[in-house]
Amino acid sequence: RIWSSTHLWRREAMADDEELAALAAAHGLSARGAAATRPPFSYLHAFFRAMSEPFDPTDRPDGYINLAVAQNFLTVDAVQKRLLAGFASPQPASTAAYDNMKGSERLRTAMAAHMHRVLAKGDYRVKISADQLCISAGCGAILDNLFMCITEPGDAVLIPAPYYPAFDNDLRVRNGAVAVPVCGDDAVSLPTPTQLDEAVEKARADGRAVKAILLTNPSNPLGVIYEEDSLMDAIIWGLANDMHVVVDEVYASSVFAQSDLDDRGDCVNPFVSVMVSETNLAAYEETAKTRLHVVYGLSKDFCASGYRVGVLRTRNEGVLRAMDNVAYFCTLPGPMQHAVADMLEDERWVDEFLAENARNLRAQHGALTVALADAGIPAVNAVAGMFAWIDLREWMRESTWEEENRLWTRAFERAKIVMTPGRDCRHGEPGCFRLCFATVTTEALTTAVGRLKEMLAEH
Repeated sequence: RIWSSTHLWRREAMADDEELAALAAAHGLSARGAAATRPPFSYLHAFFRAMSEPFDPTDRPDGYINLAVAQNFLTVDAVQKRLLAGFASPQPASTAAYDNMKGSERLRTAMAAHMHRVLAKGDYRVKISADQLCISAGCGAILDNLFMCITEPGDAVLIPAPYYPAFDNDLRVRNGAVAVPVCGDDAVSLPTPTQLDEAVEKARADGRAVKAILLTNPSNPLGVIYEEDSLMDAIIWGLANDMHVVVDEVYASSVFAQSDLDDRGDCVNPFVSVMVSETNLAAYEETAKTRLHVVYGLSKDFCASGYRVGVLRTRNEGVLRAMDNVAYFCTLPGPMQHAVADMLEDERWVDEFLAENARNLRAQHGALTVALADAGIPAVNAVAGMFAWIDLREWMRESTWEEENRLWTRAFERAKIVMTPGRDCRHGEPGCFRLCFATVTTEALTTAVGRLKEMLAEH
């Protein structure tokens, strides 16, 4: 099932194209420059309003509560303190000089060791080396440069929906690639090979070549970890069709499921990295070496979206050679590379931090779950990330995107909360929304759900 309102997007895009042409003419912009003026998502204006009048239980109890930002502030003090220690440690003169644009040898070595030990859980079959990594200023820069290398303008990239709402902009704004949402049998299921085949045929009918499939595990916006079998089906389908398979694992250590606990009471992370799964791809081993890419970063797992540390792990030598060039435009400052490497090399601190962060995520998610249950609002049972995918279809008068927007607008204007609309996540049916729970206090979170409950009762 391909996103059901594609015709609506096309109609809006035609009007948008006319407006952009007028803007380019008025300001002397290129078509590319004019396109870059478009907001990355529909609710950007709400961000600015919420920032200007934020909720404060004492000074502004009626302020806006922004639940549309996928950031984690729950354990930020610990990582800030550790990074400061890294900056304070003696730095070589090389941190003030040009270095490898894909990241210093020390940082890439530390990151490779971290990814092997934490993401791949030390699996001896997995080989991750510094030479396979490119470290740039955030995962957005990594995706931008990677898709510059593997797509042409107008090429299609399949993405299981619902998905991270900025992916469309990440692919389009500089490279002109087109995100094609593909829904599974339900919101928490990946599309089957048959559904992916149908999406390819539809894209080809629209005159687009499909060059890649982009997967996110754990999922943003659902907060689920996909079953390994269904994830492997999608990966094998992509490789068998000679496509690039990009797997975003930026939430790999933001798992708070309590089903399995270790001796200390900390959760045992059930996530399985594709870097482990690739060892079982014997029939596609050579294809995987050039077509399978992993994206990781510190923004989510380390409460560090402002640090701008994104990582590409690929065994494609051509991509790595291209990154030698384009990574120049988004490399990390030398002192930051030094401090991050120092932090990652402190394995005891990393383990303690990730365990503490998982506990904090679990507690915050638990508070949100209780509040949503009290409000009678259904939500997907999340086990990772910092999201609740809520279902408000019961309160919609009709199943249309216009009605979803009306409900979102009422929540923003009446309840003063900012949610991510399902339409921006390219969901297959109107009426679902993403709530991000780790960027606000527990008091703000429960206050927001209480306001939403009152608004829905009036609605």
